[in-house]
Amino acid sequence: MTQPLADEPHPYHHVPLPLVRAAMARAVIDDRAQQSSPSSASATLGSLTLLPHQVDAASRIRAILQEFRVALLADDVGLGKTYVALAIARDYRHVCIIAPAALVPMWRVAMARAQCTHAQLHSLQRYSCAPPPHDPHCPGTLVIIDEAHHLRTPSTRRYRAVANVVAGCDLLLLSATPVHNTAGDLRALLALTLGAQADRLSDGLLARVVVRRTQQLARPLVVEQPPVAVPHDPALLDAILSLPAPLPAHDGAVAGALIRLGLLRAWCSSDAALTQALRQRLLRGEALRQALQAGRHPTTMELRSWLVGEHEVQLAFPELLAGHAPATGPLLNVLAAHLDAVNALLRDQQRTARGDVARVEALRTIMRLHPDLPIVAFSQFATTVRAIGRALSDIAGVGSLTGQRAWIASGSISRGEALACFAPVAQGRPPPPPHQRIRLLLTTDLLAEGVNLQDAGVVVHLDLPWTDALRQQRVGRCVRVGSPHHEVFVYRIEPPPGAEAALQLFARLERKAQLGAQLIGASRDAVNKRERMRAGDHAPVTRRRSPADIATATRALLMSWTVSAEPAPRMPSDDKPLVCTIPGRRAGFVAVVAPVSGSSQLVGGRRDRDISGGARLRLTTSPARLWSLLQAAASNPEGAACNTLSWPRTNRALHRWLVRQALAVNLGDNELSALPVHRRVHTALSHAMARSSPMQRVALRGAYQRAFEMLAVARGVAAERALLEWLTAADRMPWHAWLSQWQSWPPLATTMNQALPDAAHASNTPRAAGRVIAVVLFERADRCARPASLGACLNSLSSSISMER
Repeated sequence: MTQPLADEPHPYHHVPLPLVRAAMARAVIDDRAQQSSPSSASATLGSLTLLPHQVDAASRIRAILQEFRVALLADDVGLGKTYVALAIARDYRHVCIIAPAALVPMWRVAMARAQCTHAQLHSLQRYSCAPPPHDPHCPGTLVIIDEAHHLRTPSTRRYRAVANVVAGCDLLLLSATPVHNTAGDLRALLALTLGAQADRLSDGLLARVVVRRTQQLARPLVVEQPPVAVPHDPALLDAILSLPAPLPAHDGAVAGALIRLGLLRAWCSSDAALTQALRQRLLRGEALRQALQAGRHPTTMELRSWLVGEHEVQLAFPELLAGHAPATGPLLNVLAAHLDAVNALLRDQQRTARGDVARVEALRTIMRLHPDLPIVAFSQFATTVRAIGRALSDIAGVGSLTGQRAWIASGSISRGEALACFAPVAQGRPPPPPHQRIRLLLTTDLLAEGVNLQDAGVVVHLDLPWTDALRQQRVGRCVRVGSPHHEVFVYRIEPPPGAEAALQLFARLERKAQLGAQLIGASRDAVNKRERMRAGDHAPVTRRRSPADIATATRALLMSWTVSAEPAPRMPSDDKPLVCTIPGRRAGFVAVVAPVSGSSQLVGGRRDRDISGGARLRLTTSPARLWSLLQAAASNPEGAACNTLSWPRTNRALHRWLVRQALAVNLGDNELSALPVHRRVHTALSHAMARSSPMQRVALRGAYQRAFEMLAVARGVAAERALLEWLTAADRMPWHAWLSQWQSWPPLATTMNQALPDAAHASNTPRAAGRVIAVVLFERADRCARPASLGACLNSLSSSISMER
């Protein structure tokens, strides 16, 4: 064992690079593995055997839930997120699973296979109306939300109801595409538990709460085919863009641009979808005309209540149903101009429409090209599915499925029967007889999420969705583990060029794809496709890796260091750090430290020149910068070493950082204390304590302590909303009664009951500053080349650490 110099003011062990890397890897990985339950190492889940990447994901998520109480599993589509979630669920006594209604049958089957009988399964759609009964005060509860991106809008009733359910619980979010439109989508999901802490979406936070992998495993390769063009009438585009402004409802704004946008999207899907959209405009206009002729201007809700089905208007007395009496003359003129233009557009469209004939012929061609592969064709519009399904009814093996029903040429069938006849292997059903087999399934985006369709070998986009996330989900139904195909062919029907120029659909999809890749990461197929396109254009391939991708790569690198160090070295029994100095382009370091709170973590630093010309050591916990430092440590020759003159300065900088972390913990200065609502409540409690007499303080000491303890653990959207309501109530009651009134708000009471027993008292016990575990120092090559007396002394005293066999 190498011993430090007797007069060295910063004792350490100077050891070879492989030993330092092994110590760093084991400190980070093993520290997180200690958070896992004994069952976490088991790959058996009921009648299932988890794949290695699923076992690894479960281990990582357990550690994340211990620290943050929320984790987002954003694995690429088809990697088995459902079974990872059920593996974590077996460690909890109480589990609540929330999934879209269309996926509830799939979850029941998966729960039965995993023998997860203690979990409650609820439909996500129920939270939009009357939420199902749920015990909010049950300690040790895990809430799993599948396809969590459906909760990306905080203003909805569904979001608020789910926020109340998850208050104080551990939360596992499942979504391969959590970002659909803006960064606010991801912010809203994490805010369910983190509250305002999620507002910044820092790289460090995303790297620690998001788990994402994109490995191919046994999944097929995606083969993009050239787009299929369909004929169109340019005059139709001009007619849509030049529609007169519509007459809005009494409580609405002029929405001419949105109406034209909706008509263009319908036209890009099919002629039938455009026809249906125009007829709906005429129905709405007729209902509005009837009300205006009766001297009333209806609101949006009143107008909606008059429309029945797709072809008629409800008979009613408008003067009784609408409550606004305007001057109807000018309004009727505006409405008449709009309806006349819509009628003319409808007549022209029915006379010149040729797109659907080309779409049907394209599908016939695709079926001829792939006679042995099941084909699934997606559309946003049920009208498109119905129209093309009718046109292909002369071909055996064509089925259609929408949100209302499923049918084949001979008549209606159940949704389960349609899926079993199309993808029996994915549904766990025996193969159907040849005459019942569905070769082509036309469906809406109802099947684009969470449904296994890996029997299919061809995906057709009848139209392009509004988000890149949904486009990935469509393809992901077939590109899954267990697919019998080596390749999955993807076709898309090209929108009319004029409509594409007006909608800028491809630009929108690319922009949203880049945002998702920046925050969460791009799928492997999307990355390969983008790189091929850029290579074809002779453009450089540059891609910023997401924090989650960097975290996964960092873990893989650390795991390789533990494997390369087998058998495990015998580490020193003292707490002195292990240090190795190697040459690098810039002076700096990467280290593993053990702070007073949380698990061991990586810290890095670079030495930069400041304004005065001196060298300044800058510390960082940025995932991207740490990754570059770890790569530098991995790429250096294992035998290279040089002097350690920079160790004292590095050691002081690390200990100053550890002391600041410990001081923040001892003073209760955490992320929650920086939030506005928590600061306001803390100030109100402090003022109430200052106004009380000494005897009152003694009598109410327990109430004060419980209130401050609650404030230390209350986080999440529901808890922050409850804190504001409790703070507002302070003006309506005596302060001594208000002090304990917070227990009347279920989110606050639940959060307090769910908190770990020692979590509220953590800041009351002073702690040491922590320690440095292992450090790799980088020195410039020219400095390493010069001999140094201290380095020579260290090299003369160094010896290799023995290895256990």
